[in-house]
Amino acid sequence: MADPFSDPFADLGVRVELVSTDKYFRDVSIGLYATESDGIWCYRIRSFAKYDGIADRITYLLDAMVKLGGMVPGSVEDSVQFVCGGEHLVAVRRLFLQACKEKPDATPTARTLSMWDKKSELTINAVNAGQGVYDLALENGENDRRLGALRNAMVKLADAKADEAVAVRFCFDCGHDHDPLVGLLLQAAPNVRAVMREYEMNAARGVLAAPGARE
Repeated sequence: MADPFSDPFADLGVRVELVSTDKYFRDVSIGLYATESDGIWCYRIRSFAKYDGIADRITYLLDAMVKLGGMVPGSVEDSVQFVCGGEHLVAVRRLFLQACKEKPDATPTARTLSMWDKKSELTINAVNAGQGVYDLALENGENDRRLGALRNAMVKLADAKADEAVAVRFCFDCGHDHDPLVGLLLQAAPNVRAVMREYEMNAARGVLAAPGARE
């Protein structure tokens, strides 16, 4: 028999992101938690809510993180991790938030490595150069200072490194390719400031709220 006084959040690790109001499931708050063991980072999703269906909602979100970000089931039950086992903290926060924004009546689909840039009015592609290295390129093949700005945005969103020798290049320290994750983050690159503000606002909201704790 389960202990009614046990802490459902025990051993979850550190909370790294919070959705205070899940508009697709009864306005509950849901948190993303991270743990590290032997250099492998695992992520789990939890909520204080006890409503019927909350387990299915969490399962949907974990599956969405797999489909949208190229993650795989983790070594811990009901968890996900990147194939490389890396932390990729800034990127996984964005991935979790996007998973929560996906409409539950649709199957989440990985984004392509391209996006339409309103500012330049051109399609911008992220070209996989292998071993976690990506180059941004305009569809017409020309170079442009706009690519440098978007590269810097991708560095922030993906928690990646900029290649100072190549103005359009960024890379993951893990040395692994992350195409689905890059495709997702590329869509947010033109709005990187708004994304970073969202992170700050979520962090300022404090601890996960139990049902009935909010007015």
